[in-house]
Amino acid sequence: MNGYYLDTTGQADLLALLAQIPDVVDALAGVLCDGFPQRISYEPRVSSSPAARIPYDTSAHDAANYLDNELWTWANHVCEHRHQRYEGPASTIGMADWLRKHIISLAMTPGADEAPHAFRRIIRSARRAARMSGEPEMWRYGSIDAARDTELNASGIALAAKELGPEYARLTRERVKSLRRTGRITPVREYDGIPIYRLGDVLDAHRATATRRREKVSA
Repeated sequence: MNGYYLDTTGQADLLALLAQIPDVVDALAGVLCDGFPQRISYEPRVSSSPAARIPYDTSAHDAANYLDNELWTWANHVCEHRHQRYEGPASTIGMADWLRKHIISLAMTPGADEAPHAFRRIIRSARRAARMSGEPEMWRYGSIDAARDTELNASGIALAAKELGPEYARLTRERVKSLRRTGRITPVREYDGIPIYRLGDVLDAHRATATRRREKVSA
């Protein structure tokens, strides 16, 4: 194979998989940050101690860890084969970007032919945990009023918007980013570098901007 353990078709496949990771990480962060008390049962399974209760989505947490470990394993494998230390980014997105930039080095590393299958499996699992595939989950807060104080990232807001009626049909992930760029919304905090917004603030800004546009058209 001319020194390559992963052919050009496999490299293209792997690059396409790695390119999904920023969106997957973004969506996982949204699930991890999204209204924990409303999302799980707090009934104790063994002990009634508060310490025994898990206040987050364990499937998303596990998926994020598995994805991070898979990326680290391959990045480290590439470096060890060249008798080097991995000194690239430590973040999940950073490691994915590092592997994309070093795709040729990876392709020339023994065992690289297994990488596409390994990443396809782990990304499929992560997408499922992040609710990025299959049937969309129904809006669980019952009403917009009950949801306004929920803190979500841009992907989570776009997902919620699908359940909030036709007036929010255009409230996409890009729309949220546009509202931030124009100063109409401000993140309440960040999670692993990803901005988190109060849903009510985003809904208000979205509607206010849409109303101003309708007024200009009418004029």
